[in-house]
Amino acid sequence: MFERLLLASIALSAATFAVGYEAMLAAMAGDPRLQAAGLGGGFLIGSVLAEYAIYLVLWYLIARRGVNWAKWVFVAVLALGLLSVPSALGGPINLLVVLGLAVVALRVLAAINLFRPDAIAWLRGEDETDPAAFD
Repeated sequence: MFERLLLASIALSAATFAVGYEAMLAAMAGDPRLQAAGLGGGFLIGSVLAEYAIYLVLWYLIARRGVNWAKWVFVAVLALGLLSVPSALGGPINLLVVLGLAVVALRVLAAINLFRPDAIAWLRGEDETDPAAFD
């Protein structure tokens, strides 16, 4: 279940990015600090691709290789992501905010699944569970 939830969150995040790219770019253009630093669309795309790369590497290490420390890195990255929730709720609620919250919810559910007894055994190397159990 972890695998499905995490991959679904990445897919939903990509769809949200595609739908909201212009709005995100406009918000960046309105921030004088970002303009002074010369950050624009390329930075935005690069940041999102880096996020996806991090989550995909963590997915592989956890679900396919059974690397326990990757679980904790995933939880830490998720905790950092949760810090953005109050600011998302502080403004107007629109489609992008709702989709973003759905992405966070999927990732929280994925993390919860890492604390199930079968997942704990897999990540500790105590179980010869087939990686397909994470599907």
